[in-house]
Amino acid sequence: MVYPLQERRCPPMNCQRIQDLRPLGNSPTSGTARGPQLEPSRRRFAIAGAILLSLLTVAGLEAQTSPVPDLQLGRKVFRQACVECHGAKGRGDGAKAKKLGFHPRDLTYGVFKCQCTPTGELPTDDDLFRTVTSGLLGTPMVGHGSTLSEDERWAVVGFIKTLSPRFESGNLPRCPPPPSPPPPSPALVAEGKQIYRLMECARCHGASGRGDGPAAASLLDDWGEPIKPYNFLLRKDFKCGSDDRDLYRTLRTGLTGTPMPSYEAALAFARDDFTPEGLALLAAAPELAELETYVTSLPDRASFQGMSSEAHDKMIVSRTYALVQFLRSMLGR
Repeated sequence: MVYPLQERRCPPMNCQRIQDLRPLGNSPTSGTARGPQLEPSRRRFAIAGAILLSLLTVAGLEAQTSPVPDLQLGRKVFRQACVECHGAKGRGDGAKAKKLGFHPRDLTYGVFKCQCTPTGELPTDDDLFRTVTSGLLGTPMVGHGSTLSEDERWAVVGFIKTLSPRFESGNLPRCPPPPSPPPPSPALVAEGKQIYRLMECARCHGASGRGDGPAAASLLDDWGEPIKPYNFLLRKDFKCGSDDRDLYRTLRTGLTGTPMPSYEAALAFARDDFTPEGLALLAAAPELAELETYVTSLPDRASFQGMSSEAHDKMIVSRTYALVQFLRSMLGR
């Protein structure tokens, strides 16, 4: 199938919108965090999520469990460390909420940015524990790795899960670890540069990564609030972690609740997925010649579909880490 890139407003996995998940009886009121006014999730995301969750179950993760939370301790920790921003019921309406300049996360939705599960799916216990421990870099959400004990952090994770009915049906304790990153390589950086163009990352982040792409000014999160794309030249850390594995996870799953999509499916591109006319819209000479050379080197769709699952996965991992290395090359440039 040929994708006419001039008609693509976002990569194939973009434009995902989570469903309105506010529990019944919690209608938004003036001065409190507002719930998302959202489009229904697309069927393919539900299928992709179900497939991944089934694979994780097959991998034996259902037998792995997180520590049994002490909910009484978790409630105490939440009141001490979280209420001032997230509010007593977790609705993002704490005493400090208005001073932050944006709405803190409404925990009653069960929607979180940093996770290893597919966009729109519940995070794992490990995801929540990692966020509580490390915080969200570049935001008022600080990490509590040095202020709370491990037991206290697991306890508050358990309590946070009681705030949203989404967790009543259960969630995975953890995902398999990301594959090991390859060593830094000029060849991977060069490939990542072309992937950055093909995935149309510049529409939001800009051609030079300054967060000034043509779509940047109009971006909204799933709560209808303006959101700025990441500026790779200004910052040197990433919200969900700055390790290569963290960046890999973000690219594969996206950031739920934001315009940042999952590239899990989009990175499975082939030579005949692109048209000369579409490529001409993504780069100007002499960059266009580089992009055309890269696309010409790709396997065609028939060859791609004929690959073994192992070879297919290896290629997607390589492409993901190529993009990771290119993004890292932009930091502080």
